[in-house]
Amino acid sequence: MELSNRTILLGVTGGIAIHRSLDYASQLIKWGASVHVIMTQNATRLINPLQFQVLSRNPVLLDLFETGENWKPPHIELADRADLLTIVPATANILGKIANGIADDALSTVAVSVHCPILIAPAMNGHMYQNPYVQRNIETLSKQGVEFIDPAIGDLACGYEGTGRLSPVDLILERTRGILQDRNDLHGKRVLVTAGATREYLDPVRFITNGSSGKMGYALAEAAIRRGAKVHLVSGHATVNPPTGVEFCHVDSTQEMHSAVLRKFKETDIVVMAAAPTDFRPIEFKPHKIKKQANNLTLNLEKNPDIAKTLGATKSHQFLVCFAAETNDVIENAKEKLIKKNCDLIVANDILAEGAGFATDTNIVTLLDKAGNCEQLPRLSKLEVAEAIFDRIVEMMK
Repeated sequence: MELSNRTILLGVTGGIAIHRSLDYASQLIKWGASVHVIMTQNATRLINPLQFQVLSRNPVLLDLFETGENWKPPHIELADRADLLTIVPATANILGKIANGIADDALSTVAVSVHCPILIAPAMNGHMYQNPYVQRNIETLSKQGVEFIDPAIGDLACGYEGTGRLSPVDLILERTRGILQDRNDLHGKRVLVTAGATREYLDPVRFITNGSSGKMGYALAEAAIRRGAKVHLVSGHATVNPPTGVEFCHVDSTQEMHSAVLRKFKETDIVVMAAAPTDFRPIEFKPHKIKKQANNLTLNLEKNPDIAKTLGATKSHQFLVCFAAETNDVIENAKEKLIKKNCDLIVANDILAEGAGFATDTNIVTLLDKAGNCEQLPRLSKLEVAEAIFDRIVEMMK
């Protein structure tokens, strides 16, 4: 009974994936949770509330003006008791309401009343999900600490194919369990994460870089914070905002990143090298913009310091995790880097694979260690990949 003595509010909206919320509720109850369902009026047109009532053995809240057994309105009583609010499935409508503080029905009112974590699993037409207004609402909620289970890719009920399917129930359950079990397995650990792309300037205008968005590194920093670690994030250029609670250091060049990492290395327990440092830099920096005076331009480059290799050669108690972003012979190249850089764990991924690599919201990685273990993960959100990496780190450090 993993979730005994836990109260979970399950918000159910009128999405076509609503039948899977029954499976989700059923499993929560098997795990011992006390489940209270709140349905929107549109949801009741797809599933009879009685089904949830029989499953949960609790009344289903439908009307904001229902009266409870005591003086407290039911939505306030539930909000006060809740350990977690989940919304499965979540439509574009409910996302817009919560993001803008609208409380005009039972579910939206509960959502703005709770003082517990919120987990949302969107499901909708792919064009709706990609709509900039919907994405803005998701971003707004994420910045306020709301957690999301990204929708899956595949055939949609509307006949389209794309991103919008409700994420598998198993993944939603795993995230639910992770939140409620309040994993604190990195408490007291000092974690250093590198992220993003470094830039090597040719002149004040132009630079050499790569396509790293920083999303994977920032997800790792967020996962470590959630698990109780003190996190120092050293980041080059990134397209996302740093997670709340990290000690943040911005750098431009690979040499700056090298220096920033070495300054913190001795006092660090775990280092995760998720950044994409530029391997070469111009030998000469031009103080003024290079003019187009010829048809060809020859650049003389020199090697940048290999940050991961430096750490691997000097580490004492530190646990070192490196990334191997490859385009061919992925596993073979990763194994070579594992030994050459003296990493404890290496995360390999094919950046040309669909759903993996730079700038995507998902990743497909393989975890390799010196004992010969090789675990390939399915396509997951980058936060889920980050959690899986720290699961392995914690297991190995034991």
